Amino acid sequence: MRRNSIIGAILIVVLAGAYHFYVLQKTTAKPPDSNTEEDFLNALKSGRPVLVDFGSNSCIPCRQMRPILHEVKKEYSGKAEVLVIDVYKYKSLSSEHKIRMIPTLTFFDPNGKEVHRHQGFMSKKLILEQFRKMGIS
Repeated sequence: MRRNSIIGAILIVVLAGAYHFYVLQKTTAKPPDSNTEEDFLNALKSGRPVLVDFGSNSCIPCRQMRPILHEVKKEYSGKAEVLVIDVYKYKSLSSEHKIRMIPTLTFFDPNGKEVHRHQGFMSKKLILEQFRKMGIS
């Protein structure tokens, strides 16, 4: 009887782990290529507001944000620039912008001045709220 309980408990743990892995795979986007340092500098000179996600392809919250950032980039095309910078590929940029935690979403005004910073996952609702505060509609 006790052996059956142990086997049942192990089976539950294995199934829960498999389910968690399945959900994680479904909620994370395929890792995209990072924007380059040149892309970043050009965006800051574009005269448009800029949202930069300083993150990494190995960071789960960073990858979970990718579909959100893709939507925002598409919806605000021509109004704002949306970039993803891999902190491990572009260490000098992450150091220059004092990135201490990933993901860090940094918002720049049309003059290239940082106006807001958010560390950790940021929902689409909060991103759009920040855009509205910056006068982007």
